[in-house]
Amino acid sequence: MEKSAGLILLACVLLSACDSTPTGPVPPNSTSGAEATNETGNVADDVHLSILSFDEIQKLIAGKRGKVVVMDAWSTSCPPCMKDFHNLVELHKQYGPDELACISLSFDYEGIGQPADVRAGVLKFLKSEGATFDNVMSNEESDALYRKFKLNSVPAIFVYDRSGKLRKRFEDAGSYEQVRPLVAELVAEASGADGAADKP
Repeated sequence: MEKSAGLILLACVLLSACDSTPTGPVPPNSTSGAEATNETGNVADDVHLSILSFDEIQKLIAGKRGKVVVMDAWSTSCPPCMKDFHNLVELHKQYGPDELACISLSFDYEGIGQPADVRAGVLKFLKSEGATFDNVMSNEESDALYRKFKLNSVPAIFVYDRSGKLRKRFEDAGSYEQVRPLVAELVAEASGADGAADKP
């Protein structure tokens, strides 16, 4: 009887020790909470969305000189855009940020209210895709953005070489089949492609 009572007591102690979830704030260097999810492959906390002007978007692209740049123009109201978006994430993983700069440009702001009003929905999708690169949304309405980028609609993919020159623009769903070989070709070009920038 004493032995079984001892076993019951031991079982209670062990069970109470299992519930070790911290009740207070997680310390910055702790591996529990959000950081623990990152270690298991959930990178949602590393996904961010900036609201920029057209000129700031151009500066962002120009600031990637020395790398190949792929910018995917998309919208959550465009099912083909969302279906193909995983390709941008895969390119980012394949080449890494030293060789390839991936940028996603959301056209979700349509001029009603403020850009911040639609930010949450865009960010939710980006997090679900694990888009840990530059994600931007314009502070200008989508119609103005279409005019400035000379686009009729999304999806559209812009591919820039290391010198910052736009090599090709793709405007159809499923274009990543053509984007991938072009990116491979541009990444393979010598890193010191400064001479290409001097060509007309």
